[in-house]
Formats: sequence, C-alpha cells, structure tokens
Amino acid sequence: MKNIFFISWSDPKFYNTLIFLSKKLSKENYQINIYTNKPEKKKDIIEKVNFGNKCKIIYYPFYSKFFPNFLNLLFFSFYCFIQHLAIKPTNIIFFNRWSLVSFFFIRVFKNNTKLIYHNFDFEIPSKCRSFKEKTLTKYEFFITKYMDYLLFPSKERAKLFQKKTKIKKSKFLVHQNCFPKNYIPLKSNYLDNFFKKKKLNYKKIICNIGSIGPSHYLSEVIESFKYIDKKYILIIAGSSIHNYHIELLKKINQLKLEKQVYIFKNIKNKLWYEILSKSNIGLCFYKQDSTSHKYMAGTSTKFNNYILGNIPMLVNSNNDFLRFKKNFDVFETANPSKPKDIAKKINFILNNRDRYKKIKKNQKKAFLTYLNFEYQFKKSYDKALNNL
Repeated sequence: MKNIFFISWSDPKFYNTLIFLSKKLSKENYQINIYTNKPEKKKDIIEKVNFGNKCKIIYYPFYSKFFPNFLNLLFFSFYCFIQHLAIKPTNIIFFNRWSLVSFFFIRVFKNNTKLIYHNFDFEIPSKCRSFKEKTLTKYEFFITKYMDYLLFPSKERAKLFQKKTKIKKSKFLVHQNCFPKNYIPLKSNYLDNFFKKKKLNYKKIICNIGSIGPSHYLSEVIESFKYIDKKYILIIAGSSIHNYHIELLKKINQLKLEKQVYIFKNIKNKLWYEILSKSNIGLCFYKQDSTSHKYMAGTSTKFNNYILGNIPMLVNSNNDFLRFKKNFDVFETANPSKPKDIAKKINFILNNRDRYKKIKKNQKKAFLTYLNFEYQFKKSYDKALNNL
C-alpha cells in the first residue's frame, strides 16, 4: 500500500477538491494521512465529512493558544517533517502556501518522495497588502521551484504563477474545483419549515452561496431587489466574514426588503444543499480586487455548486468569464456594480423559458464531460502521481 501525506494548515473540510481526492485515492489503495491544525469549536461549522476509508485525519497535538500563530505553524511543520522521516510516504501534497513552511524541513531529506503543491489562491507580491503577506508570497514563489508538480484550479492562474516564478511549464497542471459525476449530497428540510413559519408565498428563489463579505457585490445584489418582482426572493447563505452580514441586514431594513431578502450565516452542509436544490438562479460575483478574483470562471466553489445543482447563473462580465463562455455557454453575465443591471439580467433569465432551458442543458452536458472531478483528476493527479 502506498502512503501519501496531505499537509494543510487550514481545515481540510472546507476544500471539496481535497475531500474528493482523498476518497478517490483511498479507493485506489493509498493510505492517506491528512496533517492539519484542529479548528476552533466556533469555526468548526461543517458537519462530519467522509474522506475515504483509508484516510486518517491527524491533528497537530501540540498546538498552544499561548504561542503566536506562526510559532505554532513552525512547530507543526517540524512535526510533519518527523512524520515524514518515520513513515516515508511515496507522495506529499502541500495544500496552499502555509503548508509550504513544512517543506523547508522536508526537502532536506526528500529521498524518493514525490512532492506536489496544490494552490487554491495566491496573490502576486506587488499586490500584497502587508509585509507578512508579501514575505510569505515571495517564499511561496521561491520554494515551489523544488516541487515535482504544481496544481492550480485555473489555467490563467497557472500561467501567471509560471510567468512570475519562471518554473518549467511542464510542471504545471490544472485541476478545477469540480464535483464528481455521481455526487449526491444530503439535504435538510429547514428551508421549508422556515418559510412555512414566515407564511411566505414565493415564486422563485435567487441564491448567493459562499463567503458573505464585501468582495462579492452583496450590497448591490440586495439593492437590485428593489427592481424585481416581489414574489422572487433572495437567499444569501454562507460564512460571514468579520460579521459583514450585520451591515447587509441594515441595508435590507433600510430598503424595506425584509420579506424578500434572507441571510443564513455559518450554515451546515445539509442546509447549503437544500438551498442549492430549491434555487432557480445562482449569483456568482467577484470584485476584481485580487488575482484569484480575476480568474474565477470554472473554478469558483459557488460556480461549481451551481453546475452540480444544474442552476442557471449570473456572473461577472469580465474577460475571464467571457473567455470561458466561448467554450461553455452555461451562464449569463451582468455588471455587478449596477443593481439595475443585475435586476435586468435576473428578469431576463427567469422570463425567457427557452434560454433558461438551454443554459440547463448546456450545464448538464458540460458537467458530464469536462466540469467534473473525474475528468479533472485524469488530466492532473493521474499524471502527477503516476509520472516522473
């Protein structure tokens, strides 16, 4: 049996690709050890996740709230290094840049272990907002030169990273954050009970799932509902960033949209998928304030949730989405900085039955052919783990 390490300083339950990869490799007779830091109780909002029957979650046992975060990370990295020496895994996959601190120790005694870096988000140093972020990014750019393969969720992000680091193009692979074709999520019935108590009679649900923060045009989305049929409701659901939902609730009250716009924060998976299954349109907007946000077509978590749910979506009218649309006509675009344009496009999708059906048909075809985990695995990890 081959041993493989996943190293992630962040909670692995938040990363669908990591979960699906662990299950896939478990079926292929890999023993997977996931080394991570145990999340705080108040942040551990995701229900139990199945990582596969040959997977062990190993929480760093020496974490101390009295140590600075970076010191804990440094000790965690050394702990992963000791585990590497003891077990001698055939492969190590580092998820996101914080995990790369452990690579500083591991590369000295690499031996025959194959090293893979899987990046979900990155920023170029000149755009980093703090000295710490800039230093970590420069370290990321330097240390990844020693990796055997680098995986990114977007071709455009991979090209940009390669351009900045000058690492050989042959080391770069793309794995979009897609769901498996046979994935059937469990759903709650909370939403039905909620609306029954509210005595709400609605025709359609428009949803925005994911992070509830200032980088998703949520204020403009809420304002757009001044121009939308009162029988259409908006659900904003996900994790609230720095309590941003409070600001949005104030806006809802100011616009008197309390019976049309609802926020569900820090929700469990079953409610997430219930909202997804009952929605008619999904919103997928990103402010162009970071490298990752400029390249979200086909890789965004909410985007791929909408593909899984076969829900027509409304996205940014930017170069990345327009380029993607030439190959996959699975959405309509809008200018998210203009509430009236958001409302106009929502009404267009819902009022044009033929276009609505066409989008759903195109989504289904795309999901079964390209935008699924199986296809993404074949063109990325299948090569990364079996070549060299």
